[in-house]
Amino acid sequence: MTEQQTDLVVVGCGAGGLATAVQFLQDAPGRRVTVLERTPRTQRGGNTTWTGSFFRLDADGRPAADFEQRMAELSNGKTDPAIIRRLAADAEPTMRWLNEQGVRTVADTTYFLTSKGPRLMPAGGGAAIVERLCVRVEELGGTIEYGATARALITEDERVVGVETDDGRSWRAPTVVLASGGFEGSADLLARHLGERGRELPTISPGGRANQGEGLEMALAVGAGVDGQFDRFHGEPIDPRTNIAEALVMVYPYGILVDHEGKRFVDEGSDTPDNTFEHVAYRIWRDADQYAYLIADQKLARQEISRAVLTDRAPETADTLEALAVRLGIDATALTATVDEYNKAAVPGPLVVTGLDGVATSGLTPPKSNWARPIDEPPYVAWPVTCAITFTFGGVRTDADSRVLRVDGEPIEGLYAVGELAGIYHHKYPGATSVLRALVFGRIAGRTAAGR
Repeated sequence: MTEQQTDLVVVGCGAGGLATAVQFLQDAPGRRVTVLERTPRTQRGGNTTWTGSFFRLDADGRPAADFEQRMAELSNGKTDPAIIRRLAADAEPTMRWLNEQGVRTVADTTYFLTSKGPRLMPAGGGAAIVERLCVRVEELGGTIEYGATARALITEDERVVGVETDDGRSWRAPTVVLASGGFEGSADLLARHLGERGRELPTISPGGRANQGEGLEMALAVGAGVDGQFDRFHGEPIDPRTNIAEALVMVYPYGILVDHEGKRFVDEGSDTPDNTFEHVAYRIWRDADQYAYLIADQKLARQEISRAVLTDRAPETADTLEALAVRLGIDATALTATVDEYNKAAVPGPLVVTGLDGVATSGLTPPKSNWARPIDEPPYVAWPVTCAITFTFGGVRTDADSRVLRVDGEPIEGLYAVGELAGIYHHKYPGATSVLRALVFGRIAGRTAAGR
């Protein structure tokens, strides 16, 4: 085994790992950093490269008014309050730092038709973060080793002192930062934590396939505790007919969702789509055998919905419900019966997609709490919808300084974790916080490593 000495080893080349490396090199000029990235250069960056990377921040980079409250509420109080406070406090300085590295941020509209205003995001999305921070790592003297898959942590006297890769190389360093993503790319780990049907979940983007869970397994092998909800994940509703990444279908609240038997299974309009899309995607996977159909009519088709439907495939269309059912492979009698039952419980009137309208069904199970307009204006339209996994919730337990903690809460000396690998999410994902927390806690890990 060939062994090299460095001052910091970072496992993973996404937002968290790169923020760690750049901050360390800025705080400790002349010191050595090695970033280990399992993919070739052309595929680097994991999920970060493929995401639009919206931040739950106002245009000036400050946290949205409900930032801390929302994160606490959506986790049912299980996310460490100290981590939430640190994330909120360091958000705006991190945006300024990101700008200083050459990543411009802009306020832009999201893909939710109910959005009340733009959200902050990097110009060029997550790919811009990866490209620019990789340049900064190398400008500052760091090294990125591509095709290097970390397999085991090296320990001495219960301290982590390095990393081994699967090709027989090792790197020794006082600090190791794991930033290698979750386990959404591993069918075996998904099956272990979600049940056998976890194998059915495609990743939202090619970047997620590289997240095989080695970082989690390595940390557990040296005594790390766990946090985050292992049987939940951040999922999104996509069009399965296409191979493009993030082929989102975010107009499901304005029609009805039926399963392969032509039956409804969820309240499509329980809240605005930015608050329900993860739950709806999860229900498609859990309750509709991972395949559903959004059924709507011209009341929806007449709307300007292009920013909420990111697939490159047109909806299926037909002049009658029976013909639409044939196109979708659904029993025509079952589909028409479902639509008839829904229409009787719906309220006639115009469809307004820009906010909760309180138009609800009466006496229908499951109910539809908003946008309950009849589906009765042909030609009818339909999009197939499946659930894609964006990232897993379960990970290693960390503190507000990014230190990996043992089961008893004591830190493992020399080991830090940032990004998806740090398990902070429970129950529901507070949207537009994932890349933000990777950057914030990556910088924290980098500063801490420089001080060691």
